[in-house]
Amino acid sequence: MANGLELLAPYNEPPKNEAVEKFIAYLKNIKQAVADPNKTGGRGNWSYKLEGDTYQVKLLGQIRYVPKDKLAKLMDDLILAARDEKDTEFRAMIAEYPGSTLPVMEGATEGKGKGKKAVQTGQANGIDRSID
Repeated sequence: MANGLELLAPYNEPPKNEAVEKFIAYLKNIKQAVADPNKTGGRGNWSYKLEGDTYQVKLLGQIRYVPKDKLAKLMDDLILAARDEKDTEFRAMIAEYPGSTLPVMEGATEGKGKGKKAVQTGQANGIDRSID
């Protein structure tokens, strides 16, 4: 039988707020991507864009205009604010925003899959490309 400390070990940390954790990961991804001058904000559903000396950043469903030299500090401050359990109003805003429940995309999102006109293989369309 396990001793008392082993029984209590899984309960040492408070439960994590999934929406807050995803928001923090989103902020970290933006900060990391902006630090690399060779990366862009992506196409289509972008999270940030550089317009002159100002970043347009999508945060909690709104576009914010942040000077280039202040973006990293803002991301750090927002991460600290999101982790602050006493800031219930900000944490509630994070939880209410529907984008905070979306999965955070890790790594590059480059490359495209087969388009709509890709040939389907299999017995359903009568094409059999199996190797005997």
